[in-house]
Amino acid sequence: MKHLLVCFLIVQSYLSFSEEGFVIDSTVDQINLNSYIYHFEDTSNILTVNQVQKKKWVRLNANPTFASNKHVQWISFNIDNPYKFSFERYLFIPYHLIHEIDVYAVTGSSIKNIIKTGIKRPITNKHLKSIGYPVLISFKPQQTTNVLVRLEFLYRPLRATTYLLSKTRADEIINNNNSLIWFWRGMFLFVLIMAITIYWFVRLKLFLYYIFFNIGVGLFTSSQLGAYFLFFNIDSTGFTSIIDFTGTTLICLFLPLFLNELTPIKKRNKLVWKWMYYMIYFMVAIVAINLIPAVRESFAMYWSHLYIMFTTGIVLLLILIFLIKGIKYKDKNAIPLLIIYGFNTLTAFSEAILPTLGIVEDSPYVLGTILITTLFEITSFMVLMARESLLVYKERSELLEKQQGHQKQMIVTMVAGQEDARNRAGRELHDSIGANMAIIKRQVGRGNMELYKIVGQTIESVRALSHGMVTPMVNNEGFVDEMKELCFLFSSDKIEVHCYFHNWPKIDNAEITTHLYRIAQELLQNADRHSKAKNVYFQFIGESHQNISLVYEDDGIGFNYSKNENKGLGLRNIENRVAILDGSLQFDTSTINKGCTIVIEVGL
Repeated sequence: MKHLLVCFLIVQSYLSFSEEGFVIDSTVDQINLNSYIYHFEDTSNILTVNQVQKKKWVRLNANPTFASNKHVQWISFNIDNPYKFSFERYLFIPYHLIHEIDVYAVTGSSIKNIIKTGIKRPITNKHLKSIGYPVLISFKPQQTTNVLVRLEFLYRPLRATTYLLSKTRADEIINNNNSLIWFWRGMFLFVLIMAITIYWFVRLKLFLYYIFFNIGVGLFTSSQLGAYFLFFNIDSTGFTSIIDFTGTTLICLFLPLFLNELTPIKKRNKLVWKWMYYMIYFMVAIVAINLIPAVRESFAMYWSHLYIMFTTGIVLLLILIFLIKGIKYKDKNAIPLLIIYGFNTLTAFSEAILPTLGIVEDSPYVLGTILITTLFEITSFMVLMARESLLVYKERSELLEKQQGHQKQMIVTMVAGQEDARNRAGRELHDSIGANMAIIKRQVGRGNMELYKIVGQTIESVRALSHGMVTPMVNNEGFVDEMKELCFLFSSDKIEVHCYFHNWPKIDNAEITTHLYRIAQELLQNADRHSKAKNVYFQFIGESHQNISLVYEDDGIGFNYSKNENKGLGLRNIENRVAILDGSLQFDTSTINKGCTIVIEVGL
């Protein structure tokens, strides 16, 4: 009975796999086996290798791609070794996202399980560490080996292009893939960190949307590259699909928002934009539901994946239409954005869609082109953002400059008004009140010496007050004399004012000397009213032909300028006049009862 069963299996194998096979050539390092594939779909999802050998297999006249994948797929190759020695080759499936892969080698009546691998099996099961699945098979001399591959990736699109590689070629492909992947990771992290850093300083929504778009690109690409397995050994619940879904959803959410910050696509397509985001929000709900492991393992995953793929395609197509429409309206950045976006979309189409349709042949570097174009896209977007940020910065700088100019003009106008009011009040005191007091003094005469003396003192006070209020348009030596006289007039039994000039240059600009004079007046008035100082020192220092300094010091009680929120009119007048002169103002008043030091620097 046992011998009859073996004979039956041999006959069945011959009937099932007697179609065209492939003859190994030792001089060929790589061959795409798509032209030699036979296919069987296990609709029960439970058949064993012995059972599927009895089934009818069909020649697959297209790339082994199963977009609507609801069942376990089996593929088979008849590979003949014409040599008189055993021959080793790697069977290489370059796609990472496949749940279970079982490879069997059937030679005569012998059935050998070569490997059980896939993301739901330990990653250490792989024959070589790679984003794909290299399976080492030894072909017996002068015999035909039927290689059967069981592929389980239920409810998700499955691509199973398979190559037969020499060890040298397998190592080359894996090393090149690893180099490109680590280069991509480094560049991606660099661009992402740079974008986060820039956003921290500028706080532009443009950079925020770019950051989340890049995170989406990173999650989606990393799910295809197997980054999950840098941290874990097995994905028994299909969590990689959640990473895939999350990345895709973030791309759909933030790519339109990011592009809208560079060119106005939303305002020209308000209704379509609204419905597009309704579809995207439903994607978010689907991702949330699929966080439950039982949902990911059920038929709901089939519809989830179908909806996310459909919506992503709609979003990407609409963005293309929006950008073309923007060119029609000559919107800013529409042309460079269409070039960048169109190039990336065309590459993804040629890399993913065309091989699926069987129009172009797959490559063992399945993600190579996409990785390169992704880097091109994110770096190009970064260049555009930098350009846009420079324009925004320039506009802000110009606006700030205008605001500062307007603020300075307001200060100049306010100070000029104060000067005009002081001049009018000073002249009124001198011409009206001063003259009246002189008449009163003559009428009183010396008959009443006490009253005569009081009136005389009042006249002197009025004269001094009017003199102090009228603007002293002086320069150079006149300014030095005016300042010394001002200090002399303020000196009394309670306070002594000292005035020194060091290397004081010739100043022909009367506006500068007038403002310095008024600042000195304000400082003296504050000292007299608030400081309780016994000594006040003014130092006027000529540091060079381009800069001068006014240094004020007293030995009074001091005050904390930084905590003095309710600044008096005197301090505000000082600040305004320093601002008019484009000077700098520094207070050293933090230590109470240790006096006050104020330094004013002005450029000539």
